[in-house]
Parts: sequence; C-alpha cells; structure tokens
Amino acid sequence: ADTTAPTVTGTINANGATDVPINTKVGATFSEGMDPSTITTTTFTLKQGATAIAGTVTYSGVNAVFTPASNLAANTTYTATITTGANDLAGNALASNFVWSWTTGATADTTAPTVTGTINANGATNVPINTKVGATFSEGMDPLTITNVNFTLKETVTGTAVSGTLSYSGVSAVFIPLSNLANSTGYTVTVKGGTSGVKDLAGNALAADFVISWTTGATADTTAPTVSSTIPANAATGVALNTQPTATFSEAMDPLTITNLTFTVTGPGTTSVSGTVTYVGTTATFSPLSSLAASTLFTATITTGAKDLAGNALA
Repeated sequence: ADTTAPTVTGTINANGATDVPINTKVGATFSEGMDPSTITTTTFTLKQGATAIAGTVTYSGVNAVFTPASNLAANTTYTATITTGANDLAGNALASNFVWSWTTGATADTTAPTVTGTINANGATNVPINTKVGATFSEGMDPLTITNVNFTLKETVTGTAVSGTLSYSGVSAVFIPLSNLANSTGYTVTVKGGTSGVKDLAGNALAADFVISWTTGATADTTAPTVSSTIPANAATGVALNTQPTATFSEAMDPLTITNLTFTVTGPGTTSVSGTVTYVGTTATFSPLSSLAASTLFTATITTGAKDLAGNALA
C-alpha cells in the first residue's frame, strides 16, 4: 500500500518573492496526484495578515491554483497555506502545513508568456521512437489551460493526431504518447495560442500558436541519464547560507520525476531541509524555505526515481 505522505514540491510565487503582480494567481505543485475533493478553499488559503482573501481553488494533474476574487493590494505581504487536510489519492495527508509568503509590487502582469524551450528541438532528426514531448514556458502557467486540445502531437504528412496524456509541473508541460512513435516519420508539435489557448497565471495568453517539427529515427532511447554537474561542487566549503543547490543532467528529464522526493538536502546529519524543487531545461534547483545553518555539512541527493523523457532512470 501507499503510505508515503505527499509533499509540496514547488510554488508560484516563490517563498520570499517580491514585486509579485497584483493580478497573480497562487500555485502549488505536489509530488503526486492528490484527492481533488481535499484541495479546497479550506485547505488552500491566502491571507494578508490575519485577513483571509476571498477566492476559488482549482486542481488539475498535480497542480492546485488559488484564484483571488479581485486584484491584490499593492506593496503588501501575503501568506499562502496548504494544510494537512490535503490528501493524496491513497488518503495520505501532508505531514505538516506548508506555508510560504511573498510581497506584491504595484502593477499587474500584462506580459504574454512564451515557449522558451522544447524537447525535441525544431528540425531535429533521429529522435528516439520512445520519446516524450516537452515544452518549457517563460513563467508559471494556468494548468487548466494545459490540455490535449492546446498541446498536440501529429504526424506531419497525414495530420493524424497521436494519442497520449499530458502533464504539467512547474513551468514544463510533457506529452506522453500511449505507444512508441513510428520509425523515420515526421511529427509536428503545436502549443495553441490566442484567447482559447494556453495562458499564464495572470490570464495572459500565448500570443500565437507555437509550432515545431522533427523526425524520428529507428530506435528507442535506452541510455540512463547522468548528473553532469552540480552547484555547489562536491565537498565545497564556505558555501553561502542562502545557496540554492542545483544539478544539471546529461539530457532532458521528466519534470514529474524531479521533486523534493527525488532531490533532497539533509543536514546536519540526516535532518531533512524543507524546500521546493524547480526544473527548467536540464537543470533542477532545490530552494530551501529558510537560510541554511552556518558551518554545517549538508548533503544533496538525487535518487534513481529521477527519469529522462524516455523513462530511463539514473543508474
């Protein structure tokens, strides 16, 4: 049976963030699928001091979004909380309340999001037939707009849609075909823009459709990914107390497998450090919720639960 407590692996906005747009929505990403009936305005709240902010809560995939009923006040600190009333699909509750705070700026966000990276690159050839398809956005997106209608994979020549599932975590969307793709075949990826397309958490839409194409090879990817570099380096000393450990992988990873369950920091000894994990491009970042202790040894670990886009785990 599943007896592992879920965790909050990432938030929008980040803990301690400043100059947050006053028309922001508030997002939280979980380490696993949650029971939607437990993700409500009772378990996911936003307050200014002791005053509760009215709003609605939506849940999709592994993402919860709190939408305030109106724009927030300028230059004001807000605190978001997800309580232990939030349970995963096996009924396991968060181990403790998850709390983070940030401060608004003076203006609203009116900037359209963009697609900043893709897997695979436009024009790529010899793409593994067991690939997943990924797109990274310039900012956090409204997960309710990341759907199979707005993110599609089709055979380029015939226009036949590929069946699959779509997941979204952090700033990355991943389309997972239900079976291996055809050999030596062209495919086109489309992320829909415009008013009916994908939108950021302030409601700004992608300005126009984003379209790329690439061609498969004849084989599957069976190569295990590796961690190619880290910051800080192993055995480093004099590391800043506000450091955010990062790990860069040898290839693009499945963002749903890069969480604070697979990327952990401990110290002193086996004491777990509370924090969130973000993944962009090929780099994962662990952000502690508070500064680290001085003159203390810390250990960062990435487990074999981390997998690439073909499903290959770290060796």
